[in-house]
Amino acid sequence: MKNKKILILSGSVFLLFAILLGCGERTGEKEYNKALASIKNGDLVRAEGQLEKAIRKFTSHEEKSKANNQLGIILWQLEKQKRATEAFAESCRLSDDLTGANKNLAIALFYIGALEQSEFEFTKIINEQPENMTAHTFLSFIQMQQKDWKNASKKITEGLRSNPNNPAGENVLALTELHLNQSSNAAIQRLTQLIATHPNYAPAMFNLAVINDQWLKNKVAATHWYNEYLAKAGNNRTQTAIAKQAISRLGGKQLQAKPTVRIYPEAATLFIAKGSTFHAEKKYKEALTQYEKAIRADPSQKTAYYNMGLSYYALGKYLETATACTNALKIDPHFADARYMLALAYSQQQKWSKAEREAKILKQIDSERGASLLKYISESQKK
Repeated sequence: MKNKKILILSGSVFLLFAILLGCGERTGEKEYNKALASIKNGDLVRAEGQLEKAIRKFTSHEEKSKANNQLGIILWQLEKQKRATEAFAESCRLSDDLTGANKNLAIALFYIGALEQSEFEFTKIINEQPENMTAHTFLSFIQMQQKDWKNASKKITEGLRSNPNNPAGENVLALTELHLNQSSNAAIQRLTQLIATHPNYAPAMFNLAVINDQWLKNKVAATHWYNEYLAKAGNNRTQTAIAKQAISRLGGKQLQAKPTVRIYPEAATLFIAKGSTFHAEKKYKEALTQYEKAIRADPSQKTAYYNMGLSYYALGKYLETATACTNALKIDPHFADARYMLALAYSQQQKWSKAEREAKILKQIDSERGASLLKYISESQKK
């Protein structure tokens, strides 16, 4: 009889414990949803506190990992870089599958100056995703910080093989070649071509200004490119003060730039990573929200538009897919993946002439995929 009472009591305790665990999970989800609402309303400080509560109340590692990653993004926007990095690291520790957090951690480590740790994280990403251009670009940045120009050039060249029209990659390659070959001609040519293709890409303008200023001692050209940089970048980039001081030192006149929208490329990168995580989880609407935030943070992010197109396509919204991919191509007309998706979106809408037109353009960039797509469009018309 005594043993029976013990069993009954133990069963009650177990049931109570299970109920408490379930309540904790639901309470954590409630706090997490509150945080998302606060983020949507622009109240990041409130969102920070709500996410911290959610993390304490969540019981599963996966949920805690998700909340820590989101907390890291919020902390980064609030310029609490060290705490953001810790949140990303905790997110990665709790779940091996959250690749978005791995990418966020690697980027955060780079910006706080932990280059060895950042290099380690980016190398892990490339081992899993050999064509990840962001990882290749940042690895090249790390080599540049260490003045290892040869390896920097090697890393970025490897990345450009899979994404030959990436502006950040072309910009970095120009700098590595400049220092590696000690010749400005090739670098100037590459940067000039880059600006012709991406007329709003401010970092290339800044580098052209520095080359003309420090290497060629061409005051007129340097002043011109510093002004071009300021016109595109606005006042939120770290090089803005350098550009203004340089114009004054060179005796030039700083042109009055038109008011510009503040740009946050680092935040945009984190939003894109978060969106990619949602997309992989088939949470397409949540992914779209992140890509919209990325575009608001930095309208020049072609990847945000392209990824938005992928999510719309998964939802069966082909008109919106076409619009998103068209916007990506306005930034980079040679963006093969966006051209491919645009042709597919037109095919789904049975706009065959437009689909064929885009596939033919793609064939000039990627002959194999273009030919395959033209065949698919031709066969689809016959059905």
